Amino acid sequence: MSARVGMSSDAEKRAGKKGNRTGVRLKVARYIIKRTLLFIPAILVILFILYTLIYFLPGSRMAMMPISRGGDALDSLFTSISAPDNFFTKFVRYIYNIIAHRDFGRSTPSSAGLMSDIAYRIKNTLLLLLTGVGATIVVGVPLGIYAALRKGRAADRVVSVITVFLSALPPYTVAIVLAIVICVRLSLLPVTHVASDPKAYILPTVTIALGGIASVARMARSSMLEVLEQPYITALRSKGLPERSVILKHALKNAMIPVISALGGLIAQLLCGTFVVENFFMVPGLGSFMLNSLSVRDHFEILGCAVILIIILMCMNLVSDILYGFVNPKIRLRYAEKPARRKRKEAAG
Repeated sequence: MSARVGMSSDAEKRAGKKGNRTGVRLKVARYIIKRTLLFIPAILVILFILYTLIYFLPGSRMAMMPISRGGDALDSLFTSISAPDNFFTKFVRYIYNIIAHRDFGRSTPSSAGLMSDIAYRIKNTLLLLLTGVGATIVVGVPLGIYAALRKGRAADRVVSVITVFLSALPPYTVAIVLAIVICVRLSLLPVTHVASDPKAYILPTVTIALGGIASVARMARSSMLEVLEQPYITALRSKGLPERSVILKHALKNAMIPVISALGGLIAQLLCGTFVVENFFMVPGLGSFMLNSLSVRDHFEILGCAVILIIILMCMNLVSDILYGFVNPKIRLRYAEKPARRKRKEAAG
């Protein structure tokens, strides 16, 4: 009889754990869906602010945009309500063109749509951004941990000096120095971008990533030092666990929490660095395209590039938030607490 009771209690525990895991997964899925749906009002608000600023510029081409397109559904709606040709109807037309026609506007009636001009540029910008973020994490985190494990030694001082020096250099200075040394003096890599040569992405990626590597290395160092001073690390060492196991299995995961939480700001920093890098190395990306649009005051191209860059940045921030939720145990515990509380309330009732 006691054996049956023990078996049933074990089955109930396994069922409870399985139910908690299912509840946590549902909570995480809902969190991701909610964050994704929040993109829509956030993008609309940002787009409205940028549209307003550009619309009221002297000689703005946005103010000369017609509200009719030639007989689509929005034209029928405007005709039925006798909509006036003003700021608000032009904004509605602009939003409708983006959603229904994937058209961000035209500089002149005879020019092609903006989407056809920047479709192939998005790939280059995303490639530079993703490789820059990857190189920043792959190099910066081990460098910071290496310095933390050798606190006070010569290696720690060298890493600290290098990271401070790199973080003080602006991207255009790094680009000039690397181009002179690597491209002109050593002739190892091409100076300008060549689409058929994969080596053309190496120097722009290094230029973007150097500043991020310095920031991530310093952050990882300080976070690892703080984790190594925690009592549970001392307890693990006193139990005789190997130092490698203590660092990799226990300390590293907690040390990565501040790094991942700051990943959103780092991505924004690297995305701004692509503007300078693309223009300097002649990479046909969104950054160089937007700078050229600013120089010729092409308002449709400026607004379209800004919207696409904002969408890219928000998507990258969403990925960093999801990673933070998986790494931080407090976030997972927050998801697991609510189903447990609901079960206790049901049992008490």
